[in-house]
Amino acid sequence: MKKVLLIIFIALGLVGCSPTTPKVTFASENTISLQYSAFDYGPTVTAEAIDMAIKHCAKYNKGMRLISSNAASVYSTEEIHTFMCE
Repeated sequence: MKKVLLIIFIALGLVGCSPTTPKVTFASENTISLQYSAFDYGPTVTAEAIDMAIKHCAKYNKGMRLISSNAASVYSTEEIHTFMCE
């Protein structure tokens, strides 16, 4: 019984470490900001966020450049990443 509880506890802990899907918090022809929870307390740009930014900028025939990455709070894994289309 103890082994089963330990396995459940570990599985729930691993699920909490997976990143959430990025949400667009702002978008224009020149920029896009994405917010999501990631892996750690420091900013971590996920491949999914980079792909979303590339696709957004490509709609305007522009390339993408990351201009800022910030933790939304010291006590959470929420992050905000802003990309410039140029």
